[in-house]
Amino acid sequence: MSNLSLQTKCNTFCYCTGTLFNQKHAVRFKKSTSLQCPLFQQADSALDILSGCQHDILSGMITEHHNIACRLIMKAISKAL
Repeated sequence: MSNLSLQTKCNTFCYCTGTLFNQKHAVRFKKSTSLQCPLFQQADSALDILSGCQHDILSGMITEHHNIACRLIMKAISKAL
């Protein structure tokens, strides 16, 4: 665990202790009035933050980013052969 960044360690600690800032905390600390995700108006939780938003638009963007990376890797491998 020593090779993890300080930010990763802090996020892990906050998640394990239930203190990772999300909409539930924003409402509790009067920073927001809605428990919904401010981007997509769906339920928000610490698990959503860590696992990545599952909204169709954002999920599609992540998939496309992954596909582009895979195509670049495949292209580099094919050039090396």
